[in-house]
Amino acid sequence: MVTSLFVYFFADCFQALSEFDGHKLQSLTKEGAKFGDEDETTIKKRAKAYKETFKPLTKFLKNLLGTKVSKVLVSQRVEKSPSVIVTSQYGNTANMERIMRAQTFASSDHIKAMSAAKTLELNPRHPIVIELNSLVTSAPDEQATKDLGHLLFDTALLASGFQQDDLEGYSERMIRTLAKTLNLDSLDLAPEVSVEEEEAKEEEVKEEAETKPASENVHDEF
Repeated sequence: MVTSLFVYFFADCFQALSEFDGHKLQSLTKEGAKFGDEDETTIKKRAKAYKETFKPLTKFLKNLLGTKVSKVLVSQRVEKSPSVIVTSQYGNTANMERIMRAQTFASSDHIKAMSAAKTLELNPRHPIVIELNSLVTSAPDEQATKDLGHLLFDTALLASGFQQDDLEGYSERMIRTLAKTLNLDSLDLAPEVSVEEEEAKEEEVKEEAETKPASENVHDEF
């Protein structure tokens, strides 16, 4: 209990500490982070263009994910990943969520109430995001499109350090995606192997071995 309070205390201190030695501190896991070397005019123009271009995808994902996210937006700070999950300026980080979940007194209602409001930030230059934006325009009602939208969020959730709560749904989506990738028309199980057929095959192999010339069955003793 003492250790938990110690961790909470220092986490709250760093969250409240906005400046040190004349330098402004920012958390990269929270929304609104700026690096200070951007051309604000160019950034704003690009943001407006990206917002309009990816409006079908952001709207689709917000409706699809519902209360799992507070916002879905396009971000120019994401470099290599297709998407990331960030929290609000005064919300809890992924690490704080893990700490709260580990408490022995934490109930599901308590965890839900203190969970961070998540923002899904999309990388407008990533091929997956670009292709998915086209897909939600042409086939928004397809199960494969919905699964890809969920998986975009799932991978960002795990990569950003958050825990996956809907494990059953996650597993089902992964299986459907694997089946589609392997071009499987059905996930029905194949019939069980017939024991009689296996025994017949073993007997046939045994008979073939017995009918071979004796010279073929001679083994080198050296």
